Amino acid sequence: MSEPLPADPCVANNSCPAGEWINVTPPDLMNPEFGPGPVVKNPGKPSDLYMGGGGDGLWKSGDYGNTWIKINDSIGYVPMGLVVAVAPTDPATIWVSGYKMVQKSTDDGVSFQALAFDFPDSLYSIQVDPYDSQHLISGLHEVDGIVESINGGESWHYVGTTGFPAGGISWYVFFLDTGDPMTTKQTWFAIAQNGGSAVKTIDGGASWMVPTGVNGLQHAHGNAQIFQQGDNVWVAGVTGENGDGMYKSTDGGQSFMKVMDGALSIAWGSEKNVYAMWGWACAGCDLGSSFSVAPLPAGDTFSKPTVPTALNIGANHIAVTSDGTHTLFVGTMWSAGVWRYVEP
Repeated sequence: MSEPLPADPCVANNSCPAGEWINVTPPDLMNPEFGPGPVVKNPGKPSDLYMGGGGDGLWKSGDYGNTWIKINDSIGYVPMGLVVAVAPTDPATIWVSGYKMVQKSTDDGVSFQALAFDFPDSLYSIQVDPYDSQHLISGLHEVDGIVESINGGESWHYVGTTGFPAGGISWYVFFLDTGDPMTTKQTWFAIAQNGGSAVKTIDGGASWMVPTGVNGLQHAHGNAQIFQQGDNVWVAGVTGENGDGMYKSTDGGQSFMKVMDGALSIAWGSEKNVYAMWGWACAGCDLGSSFSVAPLPAGDTFSKPTVPTALNIGANHIAVTSDGTHTLFVGTMWSAGVWRYVEP
């Protein structure tokens, strides 16, 4: 029987009202120009979150993002992207992108080994197979193509390009969870910047197809995130045949319909709601966050709650976690710092 999760300390002491974004930027963080890098959680230990890639080392929170400590100062700057990934091993396995290599830790970030590879630029969107911690996929920064590792990042190879749309760079690629480990490992959704189109594969990249409704859809510069709940998939993006907005699929990513207009870049969610934000890889910019929410199960009628004035740009990435009672979101809002939200 698994141990109960530790309580969220700020919920326990009533210092973080539900439904409000709270700034939890560590006071000793050297706030890098583009922020500290993405926040990701340890799937096997929901209280543990990590952020890095912005040039000020690797940071860890053991209390759901309330407080942070720097655990490794050897992690430097890398163009962001989702450049940090964590596997639920014990201790945690952590990958952080580096230029023409990937840094891997098998001791929860205490030490890293640099694993070289022969690609033209750094990993840009590292994802770990939810059923196999040795299986990783990623796009590359500012170049075309998607790469894969089946041995925990020790070696990498390009996947196939049959049906792959030309012209995109900085691909984000995501596993779509089919509920079956064998088919999940081959079912991916991908979206590029500056060209190409949102695409899907069911054979591990051997062939690709453009889902109906999202031809030409691209991600905003620097960030993309999708939300999946069973056969329902939400993706935010810009341009494309149907323009900027949030798109929803009810058939596992085969086809999509737009459910909200506007410049949006990331989607995430919980059992209760689906959320969106607008963000762009931008230093010191006031672009607005466009924080939006729609209740499930429909997830297609959005409202825009107010946010603090200081939250003037959306997230690089939102980590979704839970203390067993409350759903919690933690995100790095580019140079606006690290913010946290307790779902009402």
